[in-house]
Amino acid sequence: MNTIRRSAALALVGALALVSACGGGDDDTASASLDSVVVPEDGPDATIAPDLPEAFEGLVGPVEVIGDTLPVLVSQDFTADPARGTAAPVVVGLGYDGETVRIDAAEDGPTMVVFLAHWCSHCNAEIPVLNQLRDDDRIPDEVNVIGVSTALNPGQPNFPPDEWLDDKDWTWPAMADGVDMVEEKFIAADAFGVSGFPFVALIDADGNIAARWSGGRQPSEIASLVGALPDVA
Repeated sequence: MNTIRRSAALALVGALALVSACGGGDDDTASASLDSVVVPEDGPDATIAPDLPEAFEGLVGPVEVIGDTLPVLVSQDFTADPARGTAAPVVVGLGYDGETVRIDAAEDGPTMVVFLAHWCSHCNAEIPVLNQLRDDDRIPDEVNVIGVSTALNPGQPNFPPDEWLDDKDWTWPAMADGVDMVEEKFIAADAFGVSGFPFVALIDADGNIAARWSGGRQPSEIASLVGALPDVA
């Protein structure tokens, strides 16, 4: 298990150190999909850090956070989570195809947000579980599923993450998390209080946090938690 306030910032610092040591990124591995994209009118009111390392170019996007940042998750006991029942931040970003990805359950309905790191073995094991739930129609149609590709590190496996998600058959929308170079954090992950990978936040139709957890879960448990969201048949 990898905690983001202790290690996601370290992942960024480590990635920056690696890029510096290598003299910049490899043009053959970095996607150019976000480099020249024109942000749609409904896209984020944000910019990509001008001092972004070359290896990250095209792989992180502009990310706008509207609302308060959630506290870091420190317990797997849902009832002990101080964020439970509080408003989730609205997060607006871009997918690797340049399309707007918006996390806004109050506007769009019950939502499951899945934070994924390309180098995380738990994420690589959990995506097939989620895909199987998808293929078995065990995630209700009313529930929006949104992935967030975060904690990029060009020195770790499965880089670049856009190709990784394609290889893993991730068919739901996927936001390219942004990077705050000043505070050395991944913006969307920080806003949701991510403490491990994979990290899931369930948001009800009122825009409030219903549950958060980190690490892998059994398919039946995920299906039960998602199905228990209000306004889900």
